[in-house]
Amino acid sequence: MSHSNECTYRIVAHFAETEVTHSRWNYLLLVGVYIRVKILQRAFLITAVFTISACGSTSSDTQELFGYVPPTTKDVSGAFITDAMTNAPFNFVATSDELLIAYFGYTHCPDLCPTTLVTIKNAKKKMGELAQRVDLAMVTVDPARDTKDVLPRYLASLSDRFRALIPSTDAELRNAEKIFQTTSSVTITGDKVDVIHSGTAYVINDEGVVVAEWPFGIDANSMAHDLTILLNKKETTT
Repeated sequence: MSHSNECTYRIVAHFAETEVTHSRWNYLLLVGVYIRVKILQRAFLITAVFTISACGSTSSDTQELFGYVPPTTKDVSGAFITDAMTNAPFNFVATSDELLIAYFGYTHCPDLCPTTLVTIKNAKKKMGELAQRVDLAMVTVDPARDTKDVLPRYLASLSDRFRALIPSTDAELRNAEKIFQTTSSVTITGDKVDVIHSGTAYVINDEGVVVAEWPFGIDANSMAHDLTILLNKKETTT
């Protein structure tokens, strides 16, 4: 395991409250990442507040969720990415009467990804049996490093149900990003790899429609609140 990847796994373990032994250097690294995460959370949440205020619907359905609800139908069922476990195309449609959380990220991410994924994990812990109806799909935007051996192992430490999605071509990734209305980039300069990606997590229903979007910084209680409301709504409409 590379040094950067080892640090990422240690950070994930720290946020998940897993017992890990850290050297003084790793402790200082974690403190630095924690401060960076807090700064990013504030920036993303401030942006999200203005975006939701300017563009959000004023219906009661929208107001009762902490996440952003697209004012018009956002169908992502046409997007697909290769599933690393089955080698088959995976469409972004939840199983009947369930919800699917989709996220675009990468395993070497030092802050956004581990924070968001651990928050999702903690949200599901608060939901009891309802959590069994929530699936997670992570699309790597860094397929060169996030191989079939890497991405599934990374997600297994964060969720008991997950889809490890690795684009087989750049066109496959770009098509999915276009449908989700997001972007990413990977820039390699010498030994340095810079990755830019969105911090948004998408909640998708069994019709392939995005029913809520969570900007980076949404906490576990808010996520659990939204998921519970959306799942209970499905029960009353079926």
